[in-house]
Amino acid sequence: MELDVLRLTADYYHKLLDAELHINEWVQDRLFIAEPFFRFVSVYLEPSNLFNVLIPLLGICGQDLLTHLVCALSLVSAVSSFEKWIYPDWRPLWRLRELYANEYAIRPGVALQSHDLSCETSGGLPCAHSMAWTALLMVVSMHLPMKNRSSSWRLTMYGLIGCCILSMWLSRLYLATEYLHQCLLSTYLAISLLASCQRHLNSLYSRRCSWAVLMVLLLGCLAMAVYFLKLHLDIDPHWSVRQAFKWCSEPTYMRHESSPIFLLARDLGNLMGVALALPVEQIRNNNSKYSHRFVGIAIVELLNYILRLGTPKQHGRFLFLAYEFIRNALHSLILVKLLPKLLCRKS
Repeated sequence: MELDVLRLTADYYHKLLDAELHINEWVQDRLFIAEPFFRFVSVYLEPSNLFNVLIPLLGICGQDLLTHLVCALSLVSAVSSFEKWIYPDWRPLWRLRELYANEYAIRPGVALQSHDLSCETSGGLPCAHSMAWTALLMVVSMHLPMKNRSSSWRLTMYGLIGCCILSMWLSRLYLATEYLHQCLLSTYLAISLLASCQRHLNSLYSRRCSWAVLMVLLLGCLAMAVYFLKLHLDIDPHWSVRQAFKWCSEPTYMRHESSPIFLLARDLGNLMGVALALPVEQIRNNNSKYSHRFVGIAIVELLNYILRLGTPKQHGRFLFLAYEFIRNALHSLILVKLLPKLLCRKS
């Protein structure tokens, strides 16, 4: 009975994926004029650019906002990366080309265009772009002055946020990197995580460093346990990478930075930096002059950019991942704790 239920669920899910391919095709056919905009959204608003560019820029407005953004985005991105690592889901182009390669499969009458940005090597669910972008917008909206604003102003603000999130969804659908349900679930998951964290935000900020570091180490152990469990069950841990190499029209378009194992190292590094910075209950309220903050953050991001250029990509996977883990941990630690302390002394 249980096997029948699982089989029916799997059949329904695959039929859903086949049906949603028509949505991707519709977006490509009807909204092709907006392709430059969709490419801009997917390239410049991806999670790594949010961490390295947009979050520091927004952080000039205040340390409380910067701390909230780094903590929230680190958590949301880590959840996304773990989901992709545990169960990498299909992407539209993979699914479509698998169907056409299978002579016994029922092939939907769909034609999707491949782009250089379509060559993602991680799973499709959740959509990391949608999760991170939604989380950033929601955190920024929490720090806007709302008390004395009219209802029309609030509706305009929420409408603008909704349009920004919709733009990200359409961008991912146009590039055939995600299904619609993956974008929707990712946004819902991001909002749910932020709502849960917001209820316990002060408690999280006041936690001891040792407790948080232990949690991050346990997450690292969980990631390794999933890897060896998949090997034991004869499941390919790098299935999504092999799918990307199999069906991407130009393999040179694929990047190390989009692989599931890199995403884990990046996000665990960000979480470790936040963990080492705890507690931040007092530091997050230490606001200095805007000019001092601008200069301090600019210097930090310049150093971070130089370190990113020096990433050792040709010296083995272990060194590459260890370097990125340490760089991201150091980046988060400086933004959340070391920078505000230094700026307060200057003020």
